[in-house]
Amino acid sequence: MEILVGLALLLIVYFSSNIIEKRLKNIEEQNTRVIKVLEEIRDKK
Repeated sequence: MEILVGLALLLIVYFSSNIIEKRLKNIEEQNTRVIKVLEEIRDKK
């Protein structure tokens, strides 16, 4: 029984970290786009 609980916890941690990693990559891509747009606006002035 304890082994099953341990395996369940490992799976939860694994999938949680994957989800967090994907969200962080998405945020990073959005930040990159925002920076590019802001640089374009700055260069037009």
